[in-house]
Parts: sequence; structure tokens; C-alpha cells
Amino acid sequence: MTRRETPVRGLVLAGGGARGSYQVGVWQALQEMGWEPGVIAGTSVGCLNGAMFALGLTDVARDMWLTINSHDVMALPGDRAADPSGVMLRQFVEQGGLDVTPLEGIVQRVLDEDALRASPVRFGLVTVELRGLKPRQLTLEEIPQGQLAQYLLASAACFPAFRPRQIDGVEFIDGGYNDNMPIALAARMGAEELVAVDVDGVGITRKNRSGLPTTLIRSFWELGSILQFEPETARRNIALGYLDAYRAFGRLRGVAYGIRTEDPERAFAAPYAEVLSPVLRRWPTLALTEGLALNRLGPEADRALAPLELAALTAGVDPARAYTLEELEQAFVDAWDPVPARRLWPLFEGKAGAEGALASLQPAEFVSAAVYRVIQGPEFPD
Repeated sequence: MTRRETPVRGLVLAGGGARGSYQVGVWQALQEMGWEPGVIAGTSVGCLNGAMFALGLTDVARDMWLTINSHDVMALPGDRAADPSGVMLRQFVEQGGLDVTPLEGIVQRVLDEDALRASPVRFGLVTVELRGLKPRQLTLEEIPQGQLAQYLLASAACFPAFRPRQIDGVEFIDGGYNDNMPIALAARMGAEELVAVDVDGVGITRKNRSGLPTTLIRSFWELGSILQFEPETARRNIALGYLDAYRAFGRLRGVAYGIRTEDPERAFAAPYAEVLSPVLRRWPTLALTEGLALNRLGPEADRALAPLELAALTAGVDPARAYTLEELEQAFVDAWDPVPARRLWPLFEGKAGAEGALASLQPAEFVSAAVYRVIQGPEFPD
């Protein structure tokens, strides 16, 4: 028997409504890196995206996300501009849920069931029977011929916001009520290693007990409202997903920003330590202040780049593009408002005073001031 050289790869796509645009960017990056799945399993918007990916409809998926608005997905009640607080929308939900006939039209138009059944990629989805909340984790082979679109829409029936989907007299709702990240389904379908894409959707995300090597891709940034479909938000999310996939495979550094650099220790971390060490010798408690500030980036932060990333985040630098180390430094300098940090500057001159206590109250500005000094030197900006 010939041993397979490459394990079967599984792509798992979580539910999350309008945040699903992020998955298109991930998919584009995976294709560029030559990562091709033999299995795709998805819940809710994840299964809708997954069906397009299995059919090779990358451009279609991208164009769809960059053009649809909320009214292209669901029939919205009344004049939304005249109902800014969403009172009418909530009343409509209370009366049984939004009508997703527009979404049904998209699914019927875009997804070819026969072509998907002929695809070499195995496909599966999750939905839930409304009565008793009975889960249905289904492979494509287990879905009756001619009913794929109905089950896709059932998986995406985000109850109670959307109406349940009725199939053969049974009402189904969003698969997130059972498993918003269907890793177990992908494993049952034969996947031997996984990429799982989380978009912070509403639902039950079960612990990964598959024992399979798993690369989790998720955004540091907020991806917008689950029910608000907007082309500009989608464009940003696609860019973030693209960068995060490259980061997950070690092609970019950073957590909040995608950074191209081979030696951040030497290029940034060492100069930063040189600036900060004298300050910490005089005011040791500021080490806690720095740590508190950097914790904003989470436990997965790249420690060599974390101060620069925090400074860029504080300054509002755009995360939806890749940067070289030098480009991110310049983007921070261009965006940073130095005024809040002006009173902290004597810290870096070795002068005593109340600046240490003041810095402890402004952790992010303290780190940003140190980062600025690394990049621009001792002259405080005008």
C-alpha cells in the first residue's frame, strides 16, 4: 500500500452572519499559499461560504460580499432611517423573524447543487431542528438530492432574528445552536489536519476534542455587526482575514498588524529596551505599567513587536494592510497625537518628578512615547 504524502486537510468555517466576509480573505490567502482542503465543514454563513469555496467560486464570493447590503439578504421592515433605535426591527423579530427571501435568491442563483456533488471536496454543514433542538450534522451525501439549498438556508436561519426554515414539515434553525465551529464534523468526514476560521459569531463553540493538528484563524479586531451587511465593512474584513491567514502560517509577524520582518529583536526590540531600561531602573513600578498596556494585545502577542503594535493601535493606524517594520513605524509617527504624552517626556531624560506617577495613569501613552523615542530620537515633536 502506498502511503499518502499529504494528510487530508479540512477547512472549518464558523457562523457569524455579516462577519463571514472575513472568511473570504482567509480563503484567498490559503489558495495563494497552496493550501487546498479535501474537506469543508461549515455552520450558518460558514457553510454558505464553504459551498462557494468548494466550487472554486472565489471571485464570485468576493464580489458578492463587496456588493451586498442588508436589504439584499433580508426583507427589512419599514424605513430604517426613520427607525434608528431599531424598535421596528425588534418588533418584526418578535413577530416571527425576518424574511430572508433575498438571501434565498442569492443561494439559488450562485450555488449549483450538481456541481457541488461532483466536486472532489467533501462538504458538510450543521443545522438544528427547532423542536427539541435536535442537532443535524450532515455531509452532502446525507442531504437528499434537490434539497441542498434548503439545508444551507436552514443552517443559516439565525433564529429568532430570521425565520425558521421548513423542510419536509420540520422547522430548522441556525446550526450555531449546536456547533458553531463544526470541527467534529470535519473529523468525521475524514480530515486529518484542520484550519478553523472563527468570526466570533453567536452560538455554541465546542472544545476541540478531535486530537487533530489545528490552526485557528481569528481576528484581533472587531468585525462589525452580525446582521449589518455593508460593502465597506466587508472590504475591511476580507483584508483582515487575508493578513491573519498569512500570520497563522508564519508568513507575517504581529497580532493586531501584519508585519513583514525577519529580525524584530534586533531591528526594534533591542532599541526599545535601550530606551526603556534607564527609565525602569529609576521607576521600577513602570514595568507593571508597561505590562498592563501590552496586555491589551492578549497572550499571543509577539513580545518583540508588541510595543510598536500597541503604539500603532493607540494612534489609530489602519490594520487592513501589511507593513514592513519601517512602514509601520512611519505610519505610527504620522498618526500619533503626542500632546497627551508631552508631560511624560522628562522620564526619558532622567529627570525626577511626578512623571513616573503620571505615566502609571497613562499606560498606552507611556509605551507610545517610548516607541516614538526609539523611532525619532530624543527631540519631542512640535
